[in-house]
Amino acid sequence: MSSSEIHQIASELKARGISPTTAMIKARLSQPIPMAELLKGLSQWKQAQLKAPQAEPAQETQVQAPCAQSDSATPEADGPSLQSLSDRLARLEQKLDHLLALMTQPR
Repeated sequence: MSSSEIHQIASELKARGISPTTAMIKARLSQPIPMAELLKGLSQWKQAQLKAPQAEPAQETQVQAPCAQSDSATPEADGPSLQSLSDRLARLEQKLDHLLALMTQPR
């Protein structure tokens, strides 16, 4: 098992508009791997994304713009927006991933 499968899965998730998390990647792996290896591979992928040309975020903004307009038409009184719920979910997943990593460390 190499980090290439982790990178491939993370890229596929991002292409679908889904923020890659360890849980989502782990569920799609062909074979189970240690959490430390998964965290390392995902971290490497995220670093590579930060170093990538800035053309990608501009394309994402263009794709997401129509959604943002439709969200703004919905009154805030109806509840939290999809984006705020998505951000909250991403933060919770990161916290869970961190806790799982702490639990799997040797003592």
